[in-house]
Amino acid sequence: MKKGICLLMLVCSLKMFSQDGFSMAYGQNDYIQLVGMSSQDYNKAVRNNFDNKVKGSAYLYPSWSNNAKVYFEQKEYAFPNLNYNVYAERFEAKMDKDSVFIINPKGVDKVVLGNKVFKRHLDPEYQRNSYFEELSRLNDVVLLRKYYAEIQEAGLNPLTKVPMGASKLLQKEKFYTLKGKEDLKVVKLKKSLILNLVDDDNVKILKTYAKEHGLSFRNPEDVIQIVTYYNSLGA
Repeated sequence: MKKGICLLMLVCSLKMFSQDGFSMAYGQNDYIQLVGMSSQDYNKAVRNNFDNKVKGSAYLYPSWSNNAKVYFEQKEYAFPNLNYNVYAERFEAKMDKDSVFIINPKGVDKVVLGNKVFKRHLDPEYQRNSYFEELSRLNDVVLLRKYYAEIQEAGLNPLTKVPMGASKLLQKEKFYTLKGKEDLKVVKLKKSLILNLVDDDNVKILKTYAKEHGLSFRNPEDVIQIVTYYNSLGA
């Protein structure tokens, strides 16, 4: 596997990271199962592409250079150029300047981008499997974040009924708790949520820690720091 990853990186550095490059590194069968079709072909097939006049990016990260890892059927695959399409709820890999391919979610155990871990769970609202970012774990509960997108239509001129400007794509997020395998509940990120998940003896300690470090229980990055500190107390 290490040889395969090294070969993949070599192919990328030579700007030859195409379908053939991936199949050379990992095998044609894995390529077919993991990468699937190009995003351009997919959008044509299912009409899943929003108007290109819409302002705003559908991608979670401004840069594709994320050195991501996809864990597929208990194997690890390195993708130097990977991004998450919030609008379409899928990961996409940029093979070269003009080629973007969809990561087939079937068989994907998790996706790791830097220090962020994404796993698929059944969305209780839409009853479909979607990617959720694992923020932190408190005892037997996992705090999750789901990214999604909404299109904000441009306002109409009251006289001409013509749109005034372009519509906008807005990236938003929801938070969930996961207990067990698929017991997801949508929640609001706030102090009472976090403190109700910790041991009573540590409630005051966490309040003091958050206050002394200027941390908010409503900010997801601050919550990660607070929970990391909490978990260290039992180390």
